[in-house]
Amino acid sequence: MIVDNSVPTPDLNRKIDKLVGPPFSFLARYRMGGIGSHRMNIKSYSKGFEKLLLVNSNFLVGNIELRPNGIILHISQRYHRFSWVLPYYRFSVFQSEGFTFHDNGEYIRFSLDAYFEKNKNFLKRMFKAKEQIIG
Repeated sequence: MIVDNSVPTPDLNRKIDKLVGPPFSFLARYRMGGIGSHRMNIKSYSKGFEKLLLVNSNFLVGNIELRPNGIILHISQRYHRFSWVLPYYRFSVFQSEGFTFHDNGEYIRFSLDAYFEKNKNFLKRMFKAKEQIIG
């Protein structure tokens, strides 16, 4: 589910919570060592995102938020914030010329740059959480 989350509404928050679970409590966030990644540079994306994102924008960044049953991939562009809600059971990740998240025919590819290196520990925690949920 890809949504414009610039101005979140209670109805939208309920839909997101139903799909990936409610946000972690403050204590759980502290115990986990944080639930958000550093920003990462977006290298490319699928046609489904072209409707939302400005095609001529050459500076797109995103970050990942952990939830109990999935992740939310936030994309920031100027004054807009788009969220791609990904339950653990549906998305897959590949690493080749970039670090790519896939779900239902859509994808976002992040650059393998210094920001990616900062996020390696976070990504390990994300994969561990996914493994625990899926089994």
